[in-house]
Amino acid sequence: MNAPIWSDATLDQLKMSADPLADQCMRDLILAGNISKTNQILAQLDVDKAWPDDTPPKLLAYLEATASLSDEVDFARLERAQSFFTAYGIPFGISLMCRSLPVLYAGRVGGAQLLAATGQLSGHFERRASETLRFILNVAEPGSLSPQGKGLLTIRKVRLMHAAIRHFARSKQRDSQDSWHADWGMPINQEELIGTMLAFSFQALEGMRVLGVKVSQKQEDDQLYLWRVIGRALGINPDAMPVNASQAREVWKALERRNFGSSDAGHLLTQAHIAFLQANLPDLAAGLVPELMTKLLGRRNAHFLGLQKKQAWGWVLDLLRFIFRLKSRLANSSHTAESFMREYGEFFMEALQKHWAGPYPGRAFQIPDQLRAPATAPQEYQRSEV
Repeated sequence: MNAPIWSDATLDQLKMSADPLADQCMRDLILAGNISKTNQILAQLDVDKAWPDDTPPKLLAYLEATASLSDEVDFARLERAQSFFTAYGIPFGISLMCRSLPVLYAGRVGGAQLLAATGQLSGHFERRASETLRFILNVAEPGSLSPQGKGLLTIRKVRLMHAAIRHFARSKQRDSQDSWHADWGMPINQEELIGTMLAFSFQALEGMRVLGVKVSQKQEDDQLYLWRVIGRALGINPDAMPVNASQAREVWKALERRNFGSSDAGHLLTQAHIAFLQANLPDLAAGLVPELMTKLLGRRNAHFLGLQKKQAWGWVLDLLRFIFRLKSRLANSSHTAESFMREYGEFFMEALQKHWAGPYPGRAFQIPDQLRAPATAPQEYQRSEV
């Protein structure tokens, strides 16, 4: 790339770029009427880890092309990043729920609208959120990105789901209402995917710092490395992803400037997100979630999402900061305390995964029903070289 990643010239190209490998596979599956068979195979892979004899050839070619990570990947570094995620599961989970996920609703230039449409495709908000969290937990589990690992399989499924949603969104360009706007770029484009990778890494760590967790430069670089590897497996141009915290900060600032703002879709998603989290807290905690989100998101992004700062639950944030700071010091000074934290974090994340994924066993990452019948595919997706 001749220009920096965060330049408008580069980001404009990324906005018009998608994922030719997955898009072509999805286009062929739709035209051949193979969506039902594809969903059966994807559901079966969690158990069998083998391709059935009747796997559609186009799907088989895609699965074989995405079977492993690049030979250049440093698996020891991935393991270190995944272990950090597990050890600090509670603050990481809070930051993901109250900063990383809702900040994506501020993407008013197509992002929030597509997230809202995805919720409609998969049934309702809880299912879409469940699938997103399951994706994060699967890829963050130590060892999950090895060949035949749970995380790598999840990435390959999500990549196909993205292609299906792109097809669905572009087909709505013919509708008079709810249509996809050409100036939004490609649905789930490379710029948006990079923003999502940064939300789950760079922004999640920023939220943890607000909560009082001390994150070292090495730990931050490891998390960025983990999500660069995940991003590449998801079809993102590897040269378009920041390699350190300084670059990540510049890219994020550019994404906020270009895409963030207030929208009806963003407000609706925020309220659905709050309602879901609050429903799992006791009645005495009414109002806790929006206040925590407001603090973690920052004033500007909270305003975009229709959140207002209140003081009723300020003491809870102070308590969380005290607890996480204390645990950070203990973890850094005692191997026994660090082992305890790791076990506690693993227990928390496992319980969280069971809670979110539980209502929808065997239903994650299915290609939408709307695409089961053969359809006329939109014109070929274009990918700019950057």
